[in-house]
Amino acid sequence: MTENAAAKPQLKLAVILEKKISVGGGFNQSINAAMQMLQIGQDSFAVEIYTTIESNIPTLAAYGLEVKLFVKQKRKLLKKIAQSLKSARKRSEEVTEFEAEIRRQGIDLVYFTAPSGYALDLQTTPYIFTIWDLCHLEHPEFPEVTEKREFEKREALYSRAIVKAVVTLTDGHHTTELASRRYGVESNRFIEMPFSPAPFLQNDKSGSDEVAQILERYRLSAGYLFYPAQFWAHKNHIRLLEACALLAERDGVAPTVVLAGGDQGYAGEVKRIAERLGVSHTTHFLGFVPTEDMSLLYQGAKALVMPSYFGPSNLPPMEAWALGKPVLYPQQFADFVGDAALLFDPDDVQSLVNCIERLKCEVNEDPWKQLGQARLEYFSSERNLAEKSLKLLLARLASRLPRRA
Repeated sequence: MTENAAAKPQLKLAVILEKKISVGGGFNQSINAAMQMLQIGQDSFAVEIYTTIESNIPTLAAYGLEVKLFVKQKRKLLKKIAQSLKSARKRSEEVTEFEAEIRRQGIDLVYFTAPSGYALDLQTTPYIFTIWDLCHLEHPEFPEVTEKREFEKREALYSRAIVKAVVTLTDGHHTTELASRRYGVESNRFIEMPFSPAPFLQNDKSGSDEVAQILERYRLSAGYLFYPAQFWAHKNHIRLLEACALLAERDGVAPTVVLAGGDQGYAGEVKRIAERLGVSHTTHFLGFVPTEDMSLLYQGAKALVMPSYFGPSNLPPMEAWALGKPVLYPQQFADFVGDAALLFDPDDVQSLVNCIERLKCEVNEDPWKQLGQARLEYFSSERNLAEKSLKLLLARLASRLPRRA
C-alpha cells in the first residue's frame, strides 16, 4: 500500500436493522446478517450498525453488538415511491430526509439487512438490498399479502429497489431466479446467501435441568410436536390441527402440539378450530416466546413440524438441526432440506399424519441428528462461498467510491 493510499480516510458502511424483536425469525436473521457484515466488511469499510428501533438496543447489546440509534422518518411506502418518481421526472437534486441523515453520519454505503422502503430514499448513496422470499408472487391467495395493498407495496418496492441496488442478497437460487425474471435484473447482480441458525443457538450450553425448568414453567411435558411461527394464514397451523384430530379419532389420543409465535390477527381463528376439532386440550398456545426460552423449548420437543406454504428457506429447520431434532417439512421445499427431513404435502392431512406416525415409531434420533448436522455443514460451505463473493464486491466498491476529504 502506498503512503497516499494509507492516508485516505476509510469509507463507512452502515448496517441498518429495522426489524422488531417480535417478528421472530426476521429479527434473528437480521442479527445474523449484521454479525456477518462486521466480519467480512471490515477489510474494506468501517462497519457500523444502526437500528431504527430503540427498544432493540439492549437485546442487540446482549449479542455483543454496539448499535447506534437511527431516527427514521415516518413516511408510508407508497409516499416514498411517489416522491421517488416525482424526483426522477423533475431530475430534482432535493435530498430526502433519510439520505440527509446518512450524509450527516458520513456513510458511504448502506446495507439493508431486510427488505426496506428506505432504499427508495437513497438517490445518490449506493446500497445493498435484501430479499428473503417472493412468496407474494407465488401465493397471492393469502390475506397477509393482499390486504391493505400489501402486494402492490411489495411490488413497488422490489421493482425499484432491486434494479438500483449494487447487489441484492437472497436466500438461495429459487428466489434469485424468480427475482431476476420478474424484475429484469441479471442474475450476477444477486448473491445467494443461505440463512444460518438463530444466534441464540450458537452458544447454547443448557442442560437437562434447564430444559425441565422451562417445561415446568410452560406446563409442558417433553416429546411434543413444536411449531414456532407467527400466526399468519400462510403458516398453515390448521393442517397440523387437522392431522392431530385424525390421529385422535384413530388412536384415541392426539399428539401434543406446542405453538409459539406472535399473533398477527389469526391466532383466534386457530384456537377456534382447535376447539371445533376437539384438540384444544392437547394444543398449547404460548404466544410470543422470549429468545432465551426458544432453545430449551426446541430441546423439549420430539420434532419440529412446519406446514408453512412460504419457503423454501426458513430458520426453524436449521434451528432444529442445530439441536439434533427431526424435521417434518413440506415436500415442495425438498431442495432446501435434502434428506434431513420427513416430507409431506401441506394440503393433504393424511400425508402429514403418515409423517407423524413414522416419527412416532422411531426411537432412535441419532440418524436425524447426523443428517441435520450434514445439512448445516452443506449450508455453511455455501455461505462461505457467498461471503467470499460479497467480500470481493465490497473491496471493488471501496476502490471505486469517492472518499471524503
